[in-house]
Amino acid sequence: MKKQMNGLKAAAAVVAALWGGLAMAQSDYPTKPIKIIVPFAAAGSTDILARTLANALSRELGQSVVVDNRPGASGNIGAEAVAKAAPDGYTLLYTSTNLTANPAQMKVPFDVTRDFAPISRIAFLPLVLIKSSQVPANSVQELVSVIRANPGKYNFSSSGKGGAPHMAGELFKSAAGLDMIHVPYNGAGPALNDVAAGMVQLTFTTYTSAQALLKTDKVSAVAVAGKRRLVSLPQVPTFEESGVKGLEMGTMNGLLAPAKTPQPVIDKIYAAVLRAAERQEFKAQFIDQGAELLVEDPAQFATYIRSDVQRWKDLTARIGGVH
Repeated sequence: MKKQMNGLKAAAAVVAALWGGLAMAQSDYPTKPIKIIVPFAAAGSTDILARTLANALSRELGQSVVVDNRPGASGNIGAEAVAKAAPDGYTLLYTSTNLTANPAQMKVPFDVTRDFAPISRIAFLPLVLIKSSQVPANSVQELVSVIRANPGKYNFSSSGKGGAPHMAGELFKSAAGLDMIHVPYNGAGPALNDVAAGMVQLTFTTYTSAQALLKTDKVSAVAVAGKRRLVSLPQVPTFEESGVKGLEMGTMNGLLAPAKTPQPVIDKIYAAVLRAAERQEFKAQFIDQGAELLVEDPAQFATYIRSDVQRWKDLTARIGGVH
């Protein structure tokens, strides 16, 4: 009995030491560089805003925060890498609406609500319809007329199958009665580049992704899929102003960690995000990119994820699936 008690005491001491070490590690976090995986190609809106956030977190946390682009499979490759990463706060995911939309449209290698620990829904970005300068139209109505006169000859690109840009294109097709072909890419950057080159005629994307090309004569903005015009594009009307009802579509940007990441670590990262968001420079960078800054807390973001997964299931069923 005495030996058994001594054994239990020894085991308890080991557990206490482990918990003490874990608590100390959490309180000291971060002690090494942090990696933020972006599941899309560089130069798209998710990548651009992820780098803005990474720079801010580096300052707030006192450690290097680097962005690692892992494009492919509509964002599933990068998301899976984070879902399977060690839950220690050193591998994070900065992603878009693809995270909640993909499960409604394809088999994904993770469970959105169980395999991630939400940190914050950082921002919301309404989509903009962008056309190649080679398309002979300057308004939504002119564009609709041109596409209807050439059924099956016009293409629209997206940053990946099943995401918000793809769904916006499908809703535009449905609302205006258009015959267009979807061409998916591994990110907004490549999708836009082919519109600028005239290989694809249209795309739905964020102002963040398109702003550099909009300064050229290769592409132009036709309409905003939001409730109001963008501050960054005051001359571009909304779809509703252009006579197309019900076409409101955008993408969220959110920061997540692997499931089972200790709550003190989640709280510390979120606190750093909040401090960054209080800085005028940080706010201006997001607004200038056509984004609405949200900075929801982990509980709010978790609630949003659950509701948005269902919303995408309903929306996908409404248009008869994605192709």
